[in-house]
Amino acid sequence: MTSERKVVAITGASRGVNTIPGMPCIHHDHYDIDGIRVERFTTAPKDAAQRPPLIRVHGGCHASWSWQEHAPVYAAAGYEVHALNWRGRGGSAAINDDSFVNMSIADVVDDIEKVARCFDTPPVLIGHSMGGLAAQLYASAHEVGALVLLTPVVSSNVGATPHELPIGDMDAPWGPPPLDVARQMFFQGLDDMQAARFYALLVPESPLRVYEATRGSLAVDATKLTAPILIVSGALDILTPPETGAALAALYGATYQLEPAHGHNVLLGEGARRIAEDVIAWIVGRLARLDPDSIKSQPGRRASTVASR
Repeated sequence: MTSERKVVAITGASRGVNTIPGMPCIHHDHYDIDGIRVERFTTAPKDAAQRPPLIRVHGGCHASWSWQEHAPVYAAAGYEVHALNWRGRGGSAAINDDSFVNMSIADVVDDIEKVARCFDTPPVLIGHSMGGLAAQLYASAHEVGALVLLTPVVSSNVGATPHELPIGDMDAPWGPPPLDVARQMFFQGLDDMQAARFYALLVPESPLRVYEATRGSLAVDATKLTAPILIVSGALDILTPPETGAALAALYGATYQLEPAHGHNVLLGEGARRIAEDVIAWIVGRLARLDPDSIKSQPGRRASTVASR
């Protein structure tokens, strides 16, 4: 542990996770760093430490639990996987309502940075929905090994048609929306029991973030994005329609993948693990093409001292 940074390991939290036959046992624990709670998944710490860490950034109203299908797949490929929780949820530092209602998607960049600066190798960022836009903003200002955007909120540069989602009071936390609305927005493809289970985990969101996500008010400098980028859209998505994902891919020169049977939900339920397998296959393939010097340790970065690292 460095003298400048507070890293708190959660002892006794580590446990084996083996979710599907043939998958290696996944070690799962969590840690706190500068007020950010992070879930970690890994199979082989010594090997994983030689690869760039995968940092996953959840979307609005969600937390790190939303990666439960994807995380084991990424870890089984030999990567150390870190799923952060934005401030104000999932065990991360609390935020009072007066501050929370003014939180921007851009503020999530600071949450990402708190985790990313623990590593001596630029991370691979995997962002979903609002977290996808936060990941774009982070990658435009920091070096990353690769960027994966799953049904992402797009930057204003794309010129997408605003989605006029009702917000109401900009001085009060927004949502979560009623269950039937949440199913259409977040949980397409899940049965009643699954939808009810995950609905209970949703949290209120900053109305400013909801406005930014649905009105397309944040810009990203595309010229600053130099890492390989993968964008995945769902053909049935009503929040971030596939045409906006395709336009974003064209703007960034990214690889684009369309999921015809999915909506905004590409993280949970049927098909989620197959999508995760596609994502990790792309990551492995793209990183293998890079010059090793492009992902080596950077001067001034500190090695991680989190828990078992």
